[in-house]
Amino acid sequence: MHPTCAFSTTSMLSTVTVTPRTYNYAPVAVPKSFSSHSKELKMILDPFTDERSTSMDYALDPYSTEARQVTKRLGITDDQHETLSKHAELVVEWNDRLNLISRKDCTVEVVFGRHILPSLALAALDDFPLEKETYEAASAPKAKIADIGTGGGFPGVPLAIIYPESDFLLVDSVGKKLKAIEEMVTELGLTNVKTHHGRAEEIVDDPINGRKQKNSFDIVVGRSVSALPRFCFWIQDLLKKKGKDGSDEGRLVYIIGGEVEKSVTSRLIADHAIDDLLGCEGTSDKRTLIVGASDVLKIAKESGEKKQKRSGNKSNKNKNIKAKTNNDGEWRNSRGGWGNKDNTGKKERGYENFKRYGTD
Repeated sequence: MHPTCAFSTTSMLSTVTVTPRTYNYAPVAVPKSFSSHSKELKMILDPFTDERSTSMDYALDPYSTEARQVTKRLGITDDQHETLSKHAELVVEWNDRLNLISRKDCTVEVVFGRHILPSLALAALDDFPLEKETYEAASAPKAKIADIGTGGGFPGVPLAIIYPESDFLLVDSVGKKLKAIEEMVTELGLTNVKTHHGRAEEIVDDPINGRKQKNSFDIVVGRSVSALPRFCFWIQDLLKKKGKDGSDEGRLVYIIGGEVEKSVTSRLIADHAIDDLLGCEGTSDKRTLIVGASDVLKIAKESGEKKQKRSGNKSNKNKNIKAKTNNDGEWRNSRGGWGNKDNTGKKERGYENFKRYGTD
């Protein structure tokens, strides 16, 4: 369970210091007992070992005082917290129909603590999603954010709830999950979320909207989708490039656990533990990495990945298939069938005695 929260911000990079927003609050002790959730606990026992799932270590009741304290420190309003709580309930309901997240540990407490809170932690990053001065200006453009490999809608949907003025595109190759997300988004009353069924690298190839999407996103987010070099290869054409007018380039914000490739760590803008961003030790075992668009291109180039060849037009697909001819003996006698004419016999035109008018 969540131990006592104590605010601290420490970058894992010795050469980079990025300070999250500062909030004044009193440390909150999160209860370590979950005996009151015996039904939920029974649900999340590992079916093979009868042991409690480790996800329970990060469970937090969204309706608890502790949960409200955490979201309040992130600048999240009471109404937004209620919507986030409802989102956790909807994920549990939909997970009974299809596998959005692991079913053995799908409770409202686990969804909120394990999936929603780490998504919300990005709100503590400096200049997320845009520079503060730009974002708060009356005529400021909307931030454009893509969530690649969104799965059950994380981190995209929680971020869309707390950033209603930003536009979100949630991308996944599993259509059923996107259908569930669309239903949840509608029920939550969100109007700033769209979905794309397909692969990230194919977005810019769309004949209608491809040009609009290329190099158009301020932020691309992802959560443990794949190895980071491969992920950079997938999204390299989505992020904004640094403008000639000095405008900022887009950024990749990636939530990950475990080791990170050296080709990535040497190019990070920042590396933050989720615990540090939330100001609560033991909240998550994940970290957030930030990479600029120009370095995303470099990592993609070094990844060894290659773009898949697009299939040709339909006429080329069957070029090696032998077509039927009259030599097959199947079309010769068919109506309208093709065949070589036999010109050795007498032509039967039916008008041998025909005489043209005026030629007597």
